[in-house]
Amino acid sequence: MIRIITLDESNRPAAAVRLELRRAGAVVGSAVTNEKGEAEFPLPAPGNYEIAAAKEEFETLTQADLTIAAGAPLEVRFVMVPRIKIGEKMDVTASAASATPLEQGASPSTDLQRQQVKDSPVRATNVADALPLVPGVIRTDQGQLKISGTSESRSAMLVNSADVTDPATGQFGMTVPVDVVNTISVFKTPYLAQYGRFTAGVVSVETRRGGDKWNFELNDPFPEMRYLNGGLRGLRTFTPRIIFNGPLIANKLWFSQGAEYRIDKRRVLALTFPNNETVTESVNSFTQVDYVPNATHSVIGTMHVSPRQAQFFNLDFFNQRPVTPNYRARDYTGVFGDRWTLGQNLLESAVSIKKAGIDVWAQGAGEMTLTPVGNSGNYFNSQDRHSSRYELIETLSLKPVNSAGSHNLKFGANIMRSHIDGLYEARPVNITNTQGELLRRIEFTGGGEYRRADLEFAAFAQDHWLITPKLALDLGARAERQGVTETFRIAPRAGLAWTPFGNQRTVLRGGYGLFYDRVPLNIYAFEKIPEQVMTTYGPGGVITGGPRRFANVIDRVAIDDTPFVVRDDVKGNFAPYSGTWTVEVEHPVSKNLRVRANYQASNSYGLMTVTPTTFEGRDALVLGGGGQARYRQFEVMSKLSWRENQSLVFSYVRSRIRGNLNELNNYLGNFPFPLVRSDQYVNLPADLPHRFLAWGTVKLPWKARVSPLVEWRTGLPYAVLDEGQNYVGQPYSDKTRFPKFFSLDARFIREFEINEVVRNLFKRKLKDPTSVRVSVSVYNLTNHFNPTSIHANVVDPQFGLFFGQNKRRFRVDFDLVF
Repeated sequence: MIRIITLDESNRPAAAVRLELRRAGAVVGSAVTNEKGEAEFPLPAPGNYEIAAAKEEFETLTQADLTIAAGAPLEVRFVMVPRIKIGEKMDVTASAASATPLEQGASPSTDLQRQQVKDSPVRATNVADALPLVPGVIRTDQGQLKISGTSESRSAMLVNSADVTDPATGQFGMTVPVDVVNTISVFKTPYLAQYGRFTAGVVSVETRRGGDKWNFELNDPFPEMRYLNGGLRGLRTFTPRIIFNGPLIANKLWFSQGAEYRIDKRRVLALTFPNNETVTESVNSFTQVDYVPNATHSVIGTMHVSPRQAQFFNLDFFNQRPVTPNYRARDYTGVFGDRWTLGQNLLESAVSIKKAGIDVWAQGAGEMTLTPVGNSGNYFNSQDRHSSRYELIETLSLKPVNSAGSHNLKFGANIMRSHIDGLYEARPVNITNTQGELLRRIEFTGGGEYRRADLEFAAFAQDHWLITPKLALDLGARAERQGVTETFRIAPRAGLAWTPFGNQRTVLRGGYGLFYDRVPLNIYAFEKIPEQVMTTYGPGGVITGGPRRFANVIDRVAIDDTPFVVRDDVKGNFAPYSGTWTVEVEHPVSKNLRVRANYQASNSYGLMTVTPTTFEGRDALVLGGGGQARYRQFEVMSKLSWRENQSLVFSYVRSRIRGNLNELNNYLGNFPFPLVRSDQYVNLPADLPHRFLAWGTVKLPWKARVSPLVEWRTGLPYAVLDEGQNYVGQPYSDKTRFPKFFSLDARFIREFEINEVVRNLFKRKLKDPTSVRVSVSVYNLTNHFNPTSIHANVVDPQFGLFFGQNKRRFRVDFDLVF
């Protein structure tokens, strides 16, 4: 008799493992392990054999060179290792879908699965496109992502545990193609100390490796054409995507490739064809190789390449083609990961290299003019910037320690070297009234090439402590040192998960933690960019003020600002942070319906802002670390699931965010605005008091399915301006909001197997199922008025008029899968 025992990494029985007994490559016996992780084979004829063990979401393991002697029993043990995925959450207490509430800890994530995202009407082609499906994440009409009411630069984006944001700005850049993704996890307040460099949220991406057989998929191979007034008016979008993956060496080496070419001509409805389109073109490629030499060791390598360019970027009614910029950008990210199982401990190592760059230029060399009814001339700014980051990550997860409960300990450290260099140039900007009379002129002087480097170090320790079967604590601390800021930061965190009732179905969660933001390198280029020289004019062109030269000054923060930050008394010693607490209750109403409600309160301090003021007796634009923000959110989310992977997700979010307006990236980002207005503490532009979102997938007759998406929300706030481009009253107040937004979208999908068609046409029989997926999408089915723009200047003859309606639209797509 051959006795097989299968265990997981915690030394617990692994049930439902499929076993095959092979001799000379032929299967001579099969079995499945029971709930004790055991199975038996009758003793076969003497000879050399091998045994393979396989289970969904685990690596396939093989024990070769088994010599069977006549009448001699044999016992074989397998330790099942979870299948490696890029960016996988690698805690010993894995937060898989089947994990208990206490195993998920105090801050579970909101997850998006690849097929859910691909079926949804949002037609996501990369990770960033899919994020607005998560409560608390929106995309503005200008295409900006807002997480918990703040810009993406205050959140972390991780792939393979490595930071993949732009070292210069902290922006996400081009994210990986959705076709290579397994799961997108969004953490709003992860109390696990392994996460750092954020104050708003963490987006963690897991990509899928190659399968055990070769697969090929071609998505959107046909372009979407534009029809106007009954006639064909060229291309609207073309987004062909291809993915293929499979084994290079069976059970050892896998390869996966996903790539997209995209050309998109986004139309501004308030303008007339053909001068109403922004043209973007990009390539987004992700390559992954997985190697598993044995049951305890695995290696991963990935390469993400994403060059892109755009003409007439940020085109709208008030900034028509001549006044818009063009840009060319590139992102290259390589990651190498190594994972060793050492007994019941897990050692993970990763090395990542990030290269990014952007060139921004205007349509011409003319001066930019701002007027109450729209801007003219050419964009004022041009940039040429390069940045890079090298990161080494080491993480050790220890086997559970049974003392006063069960402790799952995890330790880690990383070291990071970043670099930035570039050139920022600016041309004059004129501000005129509706009669064309000059009110103010901004000229620029000085500036030059900039170059800066940074060395960061971080270390953490955390413990998921299962005190009793009903109570668990997440305890940990993170220490960070950022060289360019001359600061050392400590971030203690604690979270709790408790199932107070006997059935352990209802779980209560809560926690508090400190979270420190990254300080992007572009702020240290501030003193190298041209300085503003401002002159004001009265009637008849008479100079009434100036010229005044505003020096670019980087300020410093008092060294006793907070006890958890140790900083040197030098300029630029910033350490933006947030103190956040949450409470949450989750309850499964039935086996098909689960409801979660939570409340989050976050106070941010030390945020970087740019403010016009007087500094040491001279006019200056001061880059300081005194900005603040206050965010409150109440969220209710439910998921209704039933057979055959059908589900509907419902969420309602009540939130408010207030803070300082003069955010750093408004003036130092990729596409800065020339005016620096007086800073105010008010509603931020992404303040969204109410948002309801429902989406999912439902099966229909005839093997079809529909993916509906319903969104209703409060309109975003806007600022009212005067003829001098100054704020009128309180900007972004509740009294100045866009109308309520409502959209009902749906995507209808039907797959057709074409094996028989191929056999009849080409006289060739296909081994695997091959299908064509046809989908029809409809957007804004009710044709609800959702304006994208407003005349917000008080001297504009059309002041207060909303416009720019995205009307009902249909789209047809074809995908080939085999």
